[in-house]
Amino acid sequence: MIGIVFATEAEALPFLELGRFSDVASSPFRLLASPESVHRVVISGMGKVSAALATQWLIREHGASRVVHAGICGALGDPRNFAPGEILRVTFASEGRPGPGIPDEAVTCASDLWPQLRTATLVTVERPVFDDALRAELLQYGELVDMEGAVVARVAQLHGVPCSIIKGVSDHAGSQDRSMLKSRLPAVSADIARILWKGLVRNASA
Repeated sequence: MIGIVFATEAEALPFLELGRFSDVASSPFRLLASPESVHRVVISGMGKVSAALATQWLIREHGASRVVHAGICGALGDPRNFAPGEILRVTFASEGRPGPGIPDEAVTCASDLWPQLRTATLVTVERPVFDDALRAELLQYGELVDMEGAVVARVAQLHGVPCSIIKGVSDHAGSQDRSMLKSRLPAVSADIARILWKGLVRNASA
């Protein structure tokens, strides 16, 4: 079974509707199943701690043999190289500057699903990034930024479970980009849903 981790219901909604997912548990996290798939979806909530706990719960309590994390992100690289709406596959996920409790090395993400997607590296932080100076600092750790991906991958790695990450660019993490994120979230999430579903159906029939 593949466990799919979304941070928010807004990011998950198009995928849930596409697969006709319905609730099977509400505590400690919202868990959903589909009559068209053996896979399960969990809504973790935003942030590193929630994402880590939800991922561990999927693996230890529900037997996920693979984890996929999907959702929106900000692009830290040259805006000309990362168009809003582009869907990318993450190769390496890092928590940024090493420090107390932060591992030095990035996690290598599984590359066998969605090979057609362009790749990028990801850095995961504690809070949303809408700051030009912080954006420039984080670029040394990743080309994309989010609040969950690296810890999802880290927990999966600790349990010996492969993890794939798909991210859709909603904005460029600049000081003027907050409204851009909100306006693009539905369309980007819908594109993620279509790619995610197609890849999982193909994988299930392989």
